Amino acid sequence: MDPLDRSDPKRIGDITLRGRLGFGGMGRVFYGVTADHEAVAVKVIREDLISRAEVRTRFARETEALRTIQGPHLASLVDASDEDDERPWLAIEFVRGLTLKEFVETRGPLTETDAAALGVVLAGALKDIHAAGLLHRDLKPANVLLGQDGPKVIDLGLVAFADGPTDLTTTESTLGTPACMSPEQANTPKQITSAADVYALGATLLFALAKHYPYDGGNVAAMLMNIISADTHPNLDGLPDSTRPLIEKMLAHDPAARPTVAEARDRLTKLCGRAPLKRLVEATYIERESDPEEVAPRPRPPRKDLSEVVVPGSVVAKLADHLRSIYSVNAAF
Repeated sequence: MDPLDRSDPKRIGDITLRGRLGFGGMGRVFYGVTADHEAVAVKVIREDLISRAEVRTRFARETEALRTIQGPHLASLVDASDEDDERPWLAIEFVRGLTLKEFVETRGPLTETDAAALGVVLAGALKDIHAAGLLHRDLKPANVLLGQDGPKVIDLGLVAFADGPTDLTTTESTLGTPACMSPEQANTPKQITSAADVYALGATLLFALAKHYPYDGGNVAAMLMNIISADTHPNLDGLPDSTRPLIEKMLAHDPAARPTVAEARDRLTKLCGRAPLKRLVEATYIERESDPEEVAPRPRPPRKDLSEVVVPGSVVAKLADHLRSIYSVNAAF
């Protein structure tokens, strides 16, 4: 975490800001503490993007998605601005720990069982998103936080409705992260299905196990051409034999050939072994040196002296005297 700059706000809503966490695609992310002493990450639209209708639409959709979706492995919404605020913001729970991308790049790939456990968690998060009639559309290692309660999926900025075309994708732009993007999404379609999220899950697990993505290229354009080509197969080098068949199916060029989220989760569950989540957390939870200090719990109000409210000689006072005598007798034994 970096200190606040002079130009940064000190408060947003009822949240006290204490530092900068970084930049997002649409704005800056701050670390803050709510009036109830809850640590949060606060995302604010960049000033140069506030006037752009498509950015405000994406931000509003992310906020609405966070209000709609609930799940143990999704970073939850804590508070958000009103829809017509001049500079929209949203606050989600602050999750300590590295992203999956940071972990693999600095500590190396996960073991087979830990990667399978991660896959079960991520498939569960996608299940919760799809149950709300939505698609994530940007699952990737950088959007998976390896927290002390287990992995959590973040960033629903590209969320879309699953039952129809999205107004956030146009023929002029491809939204998402190319390295984990399915062929149908890379081909700028008007409609995609949950199979695109299955592909992204496969690409994320490939990175977790082999430290590389399905396709490469000299630049983004070349990578996209490799992704959309049915004749170019994904690079599966480094995958262990136990997970290779499943991930290969998840990365199938044809969406219909991929397993469903439920099917992938069932297959991964069989590879996990015993106490998979506990073992995964023990292997992957690492606090950053720059992480802010833990928020102290809100102090409890002092106990009221009942002598102020109990009237001597009343029924309550007599009951209190009776209980006192019972406890004093029991204490003697």
